Amino acid sequence: MATRATEPTVKFLDGNLPSLSTAEAAEAVRGLYGLDGTLEPVVTDRDQNFNLAARDGRRYMLKIASAEEDESSLDFQARALLHIERQDPDLPVPRIVKTREGRPFGSFQRRDGSRHLVHMLTYLPGETMAEGPVSPALLNHIGATLARLGRALRGFYHPAGGREMVWDIRQLPKLAPHIDVIGEPGLRNALRKAARHFADEVMPRLEGMRAQTIHADVNVHNLLVDPARPDRVAGIIDFGDMIHGALALDVGVTAGDFFIGDERGLEPACHVVAGYHGVTPLEDAEVDILYDLTLARVVAAAIIGARRLHLRPEDPGYIGRATESYIRAFGQLVRVGREAATRAFRGACAAAPAVAARLAGKGQDDEAAIDALIERRKRVMGPQLYVFYERPLHLVRGRGVWLYDAAGRAYLDCYNNVPQVGHCHPHVVAAIARQAATLNTNTRYLFREVLDYAERLVATMPAGLDTVSFVNSGSEAVDMAWRLATAWTGRKGALVMADAYHGWTTAVHALSPAIRAHEPPAPHVRTIPAPDDYRGPIRRGANDIGPRYAADIDKAIASLREGGYEPAALIVDSGLCSNGMVQAPEGYLKSLFERARAAGALVVADEVQSGFGRMGDHMWGFGAHQAVPDIVTMGKPIGNGHPVGCVVTRHEVLAHMVKDETFFSTFGGNNVSSAAAGAVLDVIEQEGLLENARTVGAHLKQGMARLMEKHGIVGDVRGRGLLVGVELVKDRRTLEPATEETKRVVNLMRELGVLVSREGPHDNVLKIRPPLVLKREEADIAVDALDRALKAL
Repeated sequence: MATRATEPTVKFLDGNLPSLSTAEAAEAVRGLYGLDGTLEPVVTDRDQNFNLAARDGRRYMLKIASAEEDESSLDFQARALLHIERQDPDLPVPRIVKTREGRPFGSFQRRDGSRHLVHMLTYLPGETMAEGPVSPALLNHIGATLARLGRALRGFYHPAGGREMVWDIRQLPKLAPHIDVIGEPGLRNALRKAARHFADEVMPRLEGMRAQTIHADVNVHNLLVDPARPDRVAGIIDFGDMIHGALALDVGVTAGDFFIGDERGLEPACHVVAGYHGVTPLEDAEVDILYDLTLARVVAAAIIGARRLHLRPEDPGYIGRATESYIRAFGQLVRVGREAATRAFRGACAAAPAVAARLAGKGQDDEAAIDALIERRKRVMGPQLYVFYERPLHLVRGRGVWLYDAAGRAYLDCYNNVPQVGHCHPHVVAAIARQAATLNTNTRYLFREVLDYAERLVATMPAGLDTVSFVNSGSEAVDMAWRLATAWTGRKGALVMADAYHGWTTAVHALSPAIRAHEPPAPHVRTIPAPDDYRGPIRRGANDIGPRYAADIDKAIASLREGGYEPAALIVDSGLCSNGMVQAPEGYLKSLFERARAAGALVVADEVQSGFGRMGDHMWGFGAHQAVPDIVTMGKPIGNGHPVGCVVTRHEVLAHMVKDETFFSTFGGNNVSSAAAGAVLDVIEQEGLLENARTVGAHLKQGMARLMEKHGIVGDVRGRGLLVGVELVKDRRTLEPATEETKRVVNLMRELGVLVSREGPHDNVLKIRPPLVLKREEADIAVDALDRALKAL
């Protein structure tokens, strides 16, 4: 047997396990955690692990790191587990147990002077998966759970994700010299050939693939099952081998591990792939590389096992003992071949929808359950079914920028501005729960919560906008603004943008041309054409576009006067969303506001869609245009989904209205609403969400703009911050709207797991308006989904 390779080339190749005695481990537990109990050693690969049964009845997993482990690695694990808990709290992963000092890990010095990092996790009940065949249902659920874990880790980054790890199959070129410890020459040559192919052909392909933090070692030893439910994963453990790498690596590693020692050949790996694809669809290039990743996992494991068996034949550890299984699996995979394996993996992906339905315990695509919900809704909520998408979504949970349906599939929410700081943000949820358990009443009593919030809100406004009225929705807020304007001016005429939408109350319905398409305009309302410099009469490149478009208001004012009305208010959505996500040219809003005021009207900025940092550079949309309104209205995003509406104006404007009439809202400004709204401001400030909207929004817009080079149907990409519009046209020269194609793209993206909507007078503009916590990696997912949807047209 050749023994040329005697020195390790990858950290932890030789195991390097700590060797604390049970007494020393107990001493570490008492000192760091203040706990006593019974410790039982657990077989492991790198850490020294103990099950701890504490005297109070609770159970934990104690992990003592190798003396070679550094703090950044444990910090990586701790932060990743905390991130997973926030993103998908139902995932069965262990939780961090903090030390007596409140740290996620500590250190223990042995009497010989050596020091080891120590951390402790909650105990997950269940049994590790025994060797031998695993049921197809369990294999499918393993794949689906792996995909859920990947989704929970999206957006998480840590510098230690780039550290060298022996189980990272990208280290195969460094492991290859140790093939010499394997005895049979023919086998050694075959392994070397596979390692060279991986280094020369596979590694370069990985560089361009989707990448993020991944577990990188989900295998039979790191998965738990509940004997009472043997077809379901009960726990995922051991996050010590996490890396930042291609998403496909996670699938290849797990598929490879379930190929080992199974007489069914490639079938178990295909079940894993199908389960994964049903939750996170794999791209064609990722499917095409799965065979090579599966083979690389087996080759790497064979080399690591052979190395340890060679160094410690008397006690090689469980990895060394499994060497023969890895070598047999290598031979099986070589016989199957790349072409047949890839064909099988593609078939597994094609079967994924049915697999996902089975995992949910429902029929194919759950159509019967959806139909039943639709009928029930019509029965109790009336005949009009106003829902998104051709196949409506039955959502059951949300977290951050992700929504989850009844089958457990995750969707990237790139449309919903109601949860401005992310679905179910824990800080907002906690504020609502805390206040609801303390006091919730109306503003005819005195309490501080509403005053605290009002003061914080006006502090974000331009000077003079210093008085707040509270209602329950954006529609009510605009209704209130209209009352303020008519009372202040003594007039009844309204100026709004063509195709605008401002709400549903009787008064505001008249101010919303977007929902009056089949009705004549109200006699007291005139519309102003949108300043559309893409398809309007004045195009980009012309001089003074903004002021020239703003001059259209003069015609609307003259028309009002001809009809016997003087203008009381100009109402504008600063993001011009209903107009097709039009990006107002420089100087437009400022000139428009000046012309309206010159005619005696008050200016109302409807900030329901463009406010609270949505446009990135400023807290309010009008701020991006250096324009100051007289009244500001807000709705949906104020409370992150909790029903709150606000109107901010000058003190004298509100005082003028209430001197002759009473204004009161029972629920407007109640304690819980105020707490929710305050928590939203906390998150925007503490998490730097204006800056996030600016930078991630620019990244998102750039990604969408790049698609213009690949798809002629993409006519224009525009927007500010996390308010982006993509206009689709049949012909870039004639600008014929691609209305039906846009509808199709919206539904295709829904099938790909990304939610957007459409907007504009021609319904041909994709409306992209995600929560402000969107990360660059998630923006890339949206761009990729649009790319794939456009290819599928």
